[in-house]
Amino acid sequence: MRICLISREYPPETGWGGIGAYTYQHANALVALGHDVEVVALAQKEEISEPPIGNGAERPERHLIPLHRAVWGHLLDELATIWISLPYSHYLFKTTIALWNKFTELHAKKPFDVVEAPEHLAEGLLIALTKSCPLVVRLHTPHFKFVAERYHNLVPSFDHNLFGLLERLTILNADAVSSPSEELAKYVSLDCGYDSNSIHIVRNGVDTNKFSPIGPKSLADSERVTVMFAGRLEERKGIHQLIDAIPQVLEQTKNVRFIIVGRDMKIGKRSVSETVKRRLAASGAGAYVQFIDHVPLSEMPSLYRSADICVVPSLYENAPYTVLEAMACGKPVVATNAGGTPEYIDDGVTGFVIPPGRPADIAAAIVKLAISPERRSAFGEAARDKALAMLESSTVAEHEILVYEKAIINYRNAKQYAQYRKSPEEAFADVRDLIYSYHQNLYQLIYVHSLTFRIKHWLLLGVKRPRLCAAKALLSPLNLAHGLSGYRSSLLEGFTRKLDIDIKAKESERDELFRSFVGNSIRQPHLNNR
Repeated sequence: MRICLISREYPPETGWGGIGAYTYQHANALVALGHDVEVVALAQKEEISEPPIGNGAERPERHLIPLHRAVWGHLLDELATIWISLPYSHYLFKTTIALWNKFTELHAKKPFDVVEAPEHLAEGLLIALTKSCPLVVRLHTPHFKFVAERYHNLVPSFDHNLFGLLERLTILNADAVSSPSEELAKYVSLDCGYDSNSIHIVRNGVDTNKFSPIGPKSLADSERVTVMFAGRLEERKGIHQLIDAIPQVLEQTKNVRFIIVGRDMKIGKRSVSETVKRRLAASGAGAYVQFIDHVPLSEMPSLYRSADICVVPSLYENAPYTVLEAMACGKPVVATNAGGTPEYIDDGVTGFVIPPGRPADIAAAIVKLAISPERRSAFGEAARDKALAMLESSTVAEHEILVYEKAIINYRNAKQYAQYRKSPEEAFADVRDLIYSYHQNLYQLIYVHSLTFRIKHWLLLGVKRPRLCAAKALLSPLNLAHGLSGYRSSLLEGFTRKLDIDIKAKESERDELFRSFVGNSIRQPHLNNR
């Protein structure tokens, strides 16, 4: 089967987030089963040439997979009003169009049998609407759930709600949908009105050869029990609850050390890392905690092997790779029951499942394992056995292939009902025209209702295009006279037509003027799902 996997993030250039890790491991598992797989992912924003073909990491150990980077940083930059008013949607438009263009280019040369894309940020939107190829949407956690639950300080603004609308359109128009957890499938079913029985449950998988108890360790052995947290330092990952739990653990046993592995994040201008370090110092627990910055996936197995216990205190997770990877390395896991995590952990057998947001419960579970080497060993062995039996990436890939086959059948029956029925090339043009017309509408609205905007517009136009500025200034009173008298000479009409052509030809310069006086301080939003 010829398969295209689309993912905004793909290692190493664009990160090791949850979707990137899934795509990387799934692609290699599919190739190992004999399928022809190609990956379409984003390039770094300013990158203008593709990196060499390959999976980009650990080349000697992994299968070579054609990787096509979609360059997106330069797209739609002229749409300044959308960039300013809808920064998240502007990012979505840019990246979705870039991924779509790269996919259609490859599909035209050598058609794919099926394509898989995440629902998160509607990466398969245009494929879903045009029915250009059988599409499987893989659920990871939709942006609209983050908005509904107020994760990452998101609010239900029009910008974020537009995200959700496009994600729902992608899901509802896909030829098949798969989910790594029943909990997420149920949520999407209720939110979208999608038949829950039609969502295929296919667990996330892990490379149990790479993530194994046998192998080198990153950290020197210690007489103390090592408790490890791996994840971004952000509220949803439960880092604050873990920090509050550490002093409570130390009250019961000092024979522990905590390793916190993850990229620092910011709330406003405040560093989460600095905030939690101050809290640890104030509680007297700072000496028991070591922070390690985010590391690539290639180094994670050796970190897991250095741990005795892994803790995942998230306020919500769908099916976190930290749980799967720790289990495959034979480590007991303490995790919350918020989301799909309990579907992977057998409470009291491979780890402990606790309610979210309760530092005391986190501490109690850690202490139970810290004071009992026998329990840690038994839980770790059971976790490894479950990973081998149910979560091996090749087994998961075989299950997803069945979903692909179902999608191909559904596609044949539904292609005639595509929401958009013209060619893919026309789809791109129509989408761009729609976005551009909205941008023009916003520009005119601001111009009409803002005197400051108009003054700056004329001043900057005078500097950038003095002759055009003079011509428009001359034309303005003539237009006013025409409005009063109802008379317009053929000479004026001809001059107006010529001026209109000139103005349209310089629209991009006008947008450059707009950006210059609204400022360039607004950056593209960074969205990550791990």
